[in-house]
Amino acid sequence: MTVLEHVYDVPSDEELARLVGSATPHFALQIRERVAALVAALPPDHPRRAALERQLARLDALAVEGESGGAIRPDLAARPSLRLPASG
Repeated sequence: MTVLEHVYDVPSDEELARLVGSATPHFALQIRERVAALVAALPPDHPRRAALERQLARLDALAVEGESGGAIRPDLAARPSLRLPASG
């Protein structure tokens, strides 16, 4: 059996948390592909499907929106916009 033919078990809650919990925006889409492959192998009425699909949505958002790192507001004052001198 090749690696591509291997069928992986549906991850438990703990395994799923380890797989997606440390995802960063940079790697979110790669991890999403792994989770999507697991979802695709499940029948539509499988009880774990909803949890996996929630993680797909979270990874999509992480890849597109990034993350704040927990910072609610910046600790530096906003800087004024750069204004170029008028040409003339």
